[in-house]
Amino acid sequence: MPGTLAKAGLASKPAKGRIGSRASLATQRLPAHRRPGARAVRPAAKLGLRIGEFIVKRRARRRIERFREVGKTAASLAVVYGPMAAEVLGLAEAPKPKRRAPAFAAGVVIGAGATYVLAHNRRD
Repeated sequence: MPGTLAKAGLASKPAKGRIGSRASLATQRLPAHRRPGARAVRPAAKLGLRIGEFIVKRRARRRIERFREVGKTAASLAVVYGPMAAEVLGLAEAPKPKRRAPAFAAGVVIGAGATYVLAHNRRD
């Protein structure tokens, strides 16, 4: 019942804003009224600044987290594909082929020795 609220004398939001601004202007004209208002406003302003600082810091932390993720992704791509790209562009020489035959032969000898020892222990 919207009509009943208006008849009861309740002001709308725009009307409340106008009433508040007129009241504040009237109090600001008198110097005696300014001092208590200024005293009351200072702590509220400090609180507002502290809350604002907290919000700004939180937003900054979130942005930094996003940049960290992007940086990690870029770093991993550079680590994986950087050497390949350097070779293709001629910025670095291709590595010498590694000699894998001696390591393979050593693995075969160690494996054969282990098999001989383990099989010899089972016969007893």
